[in-house]
Amino acid sequence: MKKQQFENLIASSPDREKFRENLIKFSNYERSDTMDIIRNMQKCQRNWDYSRKISEEAIDYLLWIAQNSPSKQYEAYYDVYWSANRDIIQKMSRYTWGCTHSRNPPSTWRNSQANANMYMLFVAKEPETQENCHADGTLKENNTPARWENAYVSIGIAMGLVMHAAQRMNLVTGCNKSHGDINGDKFWEKTLGIEEDVKAGRKKIAYGIGIGYPQEDRPRWESDEKELAIGAGNGSNLATDLTLDKNENGKPFRKIKIVDINKHTESEDPYGNTHQIPHTSDIKINTQKNRVINIIEIK
Repeated sequence: MKKQQFENLIASSPDREKFRENLIKFSNYERSDTMDIIRNMQKCQRNWDYSRKISEEAIDYLLWIAQNSPSKQYEAYYDVYWSANRDIIQKMSRYTWGCTHSRNPPSTWRNSQANANMYMLFVAKEPETQENCHADGTLKENNTPARWENAYVSIGIAMGLVMHAAQRMNLVTGCNKSHGDINGDKFWEKTLGIEEDVKAGRKKIAYGIGIGYPQEDRPRWESDEKELAIGAGNGSNLATDLTLDKNENGKPFRKIKIVDINKHTESEDPYGNTHQIPHTSDIKINTQKNRVINIIEIK
């Protein structure tokens, strides 16, 4: 509210002091509400209530925010791919390995925050425009590192705004960047129809947000996943085909064995390490840890 509008409202109120008091209380409430929302945004959701659906109006609103978020020079540094189709999201969620269970011996879960009621995936890209220039006035090429930095910053801003809006609508969120393939099949690039753009360096799959409703009366860190990949601590360049050596870029595959936690208590990975298989897929959380972000006034 602008200062003049504020003063006009006070002047027109029969009880000016009471009005001012109530407005200040309301402002403080809004501030507290925003702080609570941000605290909730910090907490990644791992399980979802599929019996509930996000309304079309809410989906359109969240997509509008993603599309209209601020960006440097108002350039289009990303595209947004999304779905609220349960079958599609379930299929995509099978390719989200990368939520570390243990480092020694290495094993990983799928990122269950992706298997939400709605999934929104941000893909960084070279924009169609060129608004940044070098010191000599010539335009910066879209493939320069600085331009890709702009893309990821723009995506971060958009994701934060989408998450904030979702939380205000009593939805929960869970972000991840686990969008790898298995045996080099380029699942995500093919699913999104951007394989050639990625290969040419024009686009890069970045981050995703799971949005939806939590399972009530259940800790957020409990997942419904029943499979554990042993042999790898993250989701980078995985292979279940033990005959594969390197991908097309020459990067060695990390061999994994996918284990059903309901059927095994112990299993050996492709590297000969013995793993004790858990009975539940509880994912570690970090928000209880102390995070040192310094706030420093410039003088």
